[in-house]
Amino acid sequence: MTLTIDFRDWSDGWLKEGFYISYIREGTRYYEHIIQRDMAHWEYPWPETITSLADSGPYTPDDLEITRGYKAETNLNHIWQLIFGIKGQVYIYVELPTDLHRHGISKVPKPSPSMRQVSHFEEWMSPFMEPTFITEHFLMRPDCPQMSLSAYNPNAINLTDVRLNFFISKMITETIGVATNNALTPKKERFREILEKLHKQLVPCTPISILPVSMPAEAPAGE
Repeated sequence: MTLTIDFRDWSDGWLKEGFYISYIREGTRYYEHIIQRDMAHWEYPWPETITSLADSGPYTPDDLEITRGYKAETNLNHIWQLIFGIKGQVYIYVELPTDLHRHGISKVPKPSPSMRQVSHFEEWMSPFMEPTFITEHFLMRPDCPQMSLSAYNPNAINLTDVRLNFFISKMITETIGVATNNALTPKKERFREILEKLHKQLVPCTPISILPVSMPAEAPAGE
């Protein structure tokens, strides 16, 4: 089988060297500058036959782990941006961090025996040979160093060759500074000016969602 991905179609999806990014951890917004990037490719064969109408997993692939986080002595951080394609007529579910189910909605956060079509990815959404950014996730220590994956087989036959096709952008970033309640703290004095411009949105910056966007299951009365 010949790989048919047109990488030009991905040009707007991958974060690149020179980009500024930001993310929120525990109420603090971190601003970082991508200074190095390297692409990786890894295929994950599902570790077992997925029985008809049965669940499989969750599994946490040992090799899919970001092994280094922020180091104060260098002021450098590591972040992985990844997408994956699917081979096999299955539903794939993601837990990221590894104990937190992702991609449900407030009233239906997880699939159940009576409703499997919740928070799932399918082959048509992100084909094995042409992964899409629908499956985009970020790994970063210590919050999300690994991801767990589950599957459900909705078919009348067992599935023996389910595979996931990962493309990973391994990024090294330099931390510019943080913003907490509009108080700005640059990591270095020479970053003060650019940090202020990033916070005021005077310089292009891409916010990324490392942790999930969560909401209560029920709306407060009167809203």
